[in-house]
Amino acid sequence: MNYVLSSQARTVKSKVLPPEVLVYEPDLLFSSGIESAARRHGFDVKLTTTTTDLAESLNEKAPSVVVVNLDAVDTVSMLSGLMGRQGCRFVGYYSHVNARVAEDAKKVGFETVLPRRAFVARLNEILAMIKLSG
Repeated sequence: MNYVLSSQARTVKSKVLPPEVLVYEPDLLFSSGIESAARRHGFDVKLTTTTTDLAESLNEKAPSVVVVNLDAVDTVSMLSGLMGRQGCRFVGYYSHVNARVAEDAKKVGFETVLPRRAFVARLNEILAMIKLSG
């Protein structure tokens, strides 16, 4: 299938699909919570559990937003090669004891970087803002 990206939705042969959230989280229980919240906001969701799957998914098509567990990547700098996606926003979260990874994520271009607890508390707000800004 060929996807045509617009500012608000993807189109497949005249059928409008919701914007997509790509989630990289090895913990399937935690990722299911992110998935539920994103679906409530009208996003289509794709879950990945390895950095290889994340890279392959980004090369297939550009989602509206990529959500990354920063503690689960070997190095944040390995993500810098994936950051150039036009119109793709990167949101990261991390363990509060791993503040260095937050600094690294901001340096490579993550738009939003939060400790995991703050991410959970603000997830609906983040998704609503992304949805509104297209």
